[in-house]
Amino acid sequence: MKHYVERHKKMKHFLHFTLLPAAVSAIVAAAASLPAPAIARSQPILLSQNVNFRPPDVTAPDNRQGGTHRGAKLCPAGLSITPLIPESNIGLTLAESPTFFVYVPQTSAEIEFVLLTENGTEIVYETAFKVDKPGIVGVTVPANSNNKKSIEVGKRYEWSFSMVCDPQDRSADVVVQGLVQRIEPQSNLKQDLEKNADAMARLNVYAKNGIWYETLATLAELRRKSPENPMLAAEWQQLLKSQGLDSIAAQPLIQPL
Repeated sequence: MKHYVERHKKMKHFLHFTLLPAAVSAIVAAAASLPAPAIARSQPILLSQNVNFRPPDVTAPDNRQGGTHRGAKLCPAGLSITPLIPESNIGLTLAESPTFFVYVPQTSAEIEFVLLTENGTEIVYETAFKVDKPGIVGVTVPANSNNKKSIEVGKRYEWSFSMVCDPQDRSADVVVQGLVQRIEPQSNLKQDLEKNADAMARLNVYAKNGIWYETLATLAELRRKSPENPMLAAEWQQLLKSQGLDSIAAQPLIQPL
C-alpha cells in the first residue's frame, strides 16, 4: 500500500511537469488565434455637416444681376458686380446689423452700398469702399445707436450695391438691388439656437430655417478662421450654387480697402 501511494505521488508529479508545458502551449496557440483587441480611437471632428439652405416662401422683384453696360471711365464695357442673395431676391435676417455680401471684379471704381426703407424714401445706412483685387466683400450694417437708424422686426428694407464707373455721371453706375426682412424667431428656432453654441451647429439651424444673411455670414466667418479647410470651401460653393450663384462660387473672400 505504501508503495502504491509513493508511485501515485510520483505519477502526479510526472504528469504535472509533463502536461504543464502542453497546457501553456495550448493557451498561447489559442490566444494567437483570437482577433487583436480593438483599440479605441478618437474620431475626427467634422466641421462640415452638409449645409442645406431652405429658402422661405417669400419673393421680390429680381434685380440681382448687374448686367453689361456701355463702359465708362473706370469700368470697361461688360464689367458687372454680383450680390450674394437667394434666387428669390430677398433674404431673411434675425439681426439688427446683418452683413451683405457682393462679388466685385478687378476695378478701381468705388463701390457704394446703400440701405433704404422699403419705400426708398429714407436712408438707413450707406458706405463706400474699394478693392485691390477681385473677390467677395462683406458690408456689415452697424448696430443701432443714437445717430443711426435700426432695422426693425417685421419690415422689409431695400439695399443696393453700385459700382461708380463715372463719378461725374452716376447714370453710368452698375447697380444691383435686393431686399432684406428682419423677423422675430419663433420659439423652436430660439431654442435650437440657444442649445447650439457651436458655430457649425448654429449655421445648420440658420440654413434649415431659411435665415439667409446669418447662414452666409456664419459660413464666411468659419472660412476666414480656417481658410485652408476644404470642407468649408465645398460647403460655401454648394450654398452659392444652390441659389444660382455658380459663376462666383469659387471666388475668394477679401477685405475692402
